[in-house]
Amino acid sequence: MGAIRGILLVFVAVLLFLSVLLANLFLVLTLSLNYENVREESTTLVKDFLKEIDITNALKQAYPLISFYCQNYSEYVFNYQGYTLDIPCSIVSQGENAIIEEGVRDLVKSVYYAKYECNFLDCPNKSQLPLFLISEKAHDFWENKFYLSLIISFVLFILVFLLVEKKTNALILSGSLLIVSAVPFIKLDYLLSLFSDKIIFKFLGVFFSQAYYVSIKTLVIGIGLLVLGIVLDIFKVGFFISNLISKSKEKTSKKTKKSKSK
Repeated sequence: MGAIRGILLVFVAVLLFLSVLLANLFLVLTLSLNYENVREESTTLVKDFLKEIDITNALKQAYPLISFYCQNYSEYVFNYQGYTLDIPCSIVSQGENAIIEEGVRDLVKSVYYAKYECNFLDCPNKSQLPLFLISEKAHDFWENKFYLSLIISFVLFILVFLLVEKKTNALILSGSLLIVSAVPFIKLDYLLSLFSDKIIFKFLGVFFSQAYYVSIKTLVIGIGLLVLGIVLDIFKVGFFISNLISKSKEKTSKKTKKSKSK
């Protein structure tokens, strides 16, 4: 029976590690794909994209027309190759660069909140450009996966707790697994730098921009569980020794009373 329990414990512990690892990954993707973070991290990427589809040059060429138009109106709608940029006339007087910056912000917002008429896993086959990957749809997809993996991790922790003989070992084991699962995300920026293609690196950088934050948070929780398990284990041993001493004293006092009564 002990061998079967040990095998089950190893199996469940491996599943718990994989579940926690995936939970970390999904949390990184969820936090990284918040709109505020996407807007901040994707500026350079979007500028490169605008240059690639030649919107930047088109905006520069249209600048005189935009300036003239804005003498009587408050907003200029710029259409180019299926992309629409809403340019407030209040920034037109600031020059071409200000228009491009505004175009970047507007494009990021339109891409992020666009309504993609496809399931997340089907979108790669229905979209020529993978911009949906940095959309609200992607954020919601990874957020749901994170909560699912969190529930699975909790269930697996309960199983570990039931399988271990010393219950404090459940905290020590779970804490250790959390610490190990956080390690790959600490140096994730270094791993991404191995890509020779700078565009790929920038694109992936948007997804994993919160990796270091999540890894530190996971490390803190893991260390907390590990220390808690060790402390409880020490106190348990302390209580056990204290009980032994108390019982020994009781036996000694009983023997002393008996000898005096005789």
